[in-house]
Amino acid sequence: MIDKILPEYLVDILKNKLNYDYVYEIRIRSGLPVSVNYGGKYYYLNPQGIGGREGGSIVTDRKMLEAIIYKAADYSMYAVNNQLKHSYITVTGGIRIGVCGELVIEDDIIKSVKNFTSLIIRIPHEVIDCALTAYPFVAQDNLYNTLIISPPGGGKTTFLRDLARLMSEGNKIINTLIIDERYEIASCYNGLPQLNIGEFSDVISNCTKRYGFEQGIRAMKPDIIITDELATQNDLEAVIYAAGCGVKIIASVHAFDHLDLINKQGFETILKKRLFERFVVLSNRKGPGTYEGIYDSNFNNMYLP
Repeated sequence: MIDKILPEYLVDILKNKLNYDYVYEIRIRSGLPVSVNYGGKYYYLNPQGIGGREGGSIVTDRKMLEAIIYKAADYSMYAVNNQLKHSYITVTGGIRIGVCGELVIEDDIIKSVKNFTSLIIRIPHEVIDCALTAYPFVAQDNLYNTLIISPPGGGKTTFLRDLARLMSEGNKIINTLIIDERYEIASCYNGLPQLNIGEFSDVISNCTKRYGFEQGIRAMKPDIIITDELATQNDLEAVIYAAGCGVKIIASVHAFDHLDLINKQGFETILKKRLFERFVVLSNRKGPGTYEGIYDSNFNNMYLP
């Protein structure tokens, strides 16, 4: 899909001058140099590949930026408007494009986005068995409520996806419901997962966590729910609701480590209740998905790399 939405000269650099397996993000800002997250670090993109600003970095303009967005929307902005007013577009292959621009608001309701100023193209990578080290601690013999902790870019979503896949390869059927609020875990396109989430996973996309948890439990009777990035009070209440229904949860949160999590606003009640029985801490210290530790509900070490 990258071939279809980016200018040919950018595709040539990304696929012929770089190892595309290590291209995680492309950031395009109107009138400014293009940057790329390559192997977990940001660089300027230039005709030879990557380097510093002084290496003749590529600068784009609004015309090119808008052309990329229109191609990603398959030239129908109306068709993607529901996503666009939440500042992203999902395209086939699991690629998600975050969009910045001027909000169109009527009667305090966001209707759309116009006058685009920048975008980020996030390219998902399936890292098979990246969750294998944690799997015995969280889901192999018994299911445990688990929180994946890492800073942005630490590999949380890739980890969750691989964990769902691993649970479908065990000796028992674990009915897994994925609440994929922003199409990042399963990356469904026209209702079909674009990435490997295992054969026992069901997906509800483009919904709030609260809706997904409440309606998903009633409709699908899952053994476990997987979701990404707990952030709001509503997200935390959804987790408490699911736990009260006897459904296990595996979720993620932005934090640097478990000590940072303790000081994170809104998590006091969940931590006090010891709702989560396992904590997996990841970082990008040695690249996305670096294990920093696995802890029990009292933050006692269960595994240190």
